[in-house]
Amino acid sequence: MARRRPVDLYVPLDALHIVLAWLLPSGAVVVGALGQFMLALVLLTVAFGVWLRLWRSRKKRRAMGRAPR
Repeated sequence: MARRRPVDLYVPLDALHIVLAWLLPSGAVVVGALGQFMLALVLLTVAFGVWLRLWRSRKKRRAMGRAPR
């Protein structure tokens, strides 16, 4: 059995590195995508809070309009 030299492993490792670099996004891309996702969640939460506040005030005004005087 022939013993492999470390130099013989450079080509497969380089190929693996190139394939992974092409398929996987860089760290900056991942952080940017997570930042966009978190911003979307915050904006959705704020929008839901505004909608809920408007809906509750509308409901309250309707109830006051129906109350006997």
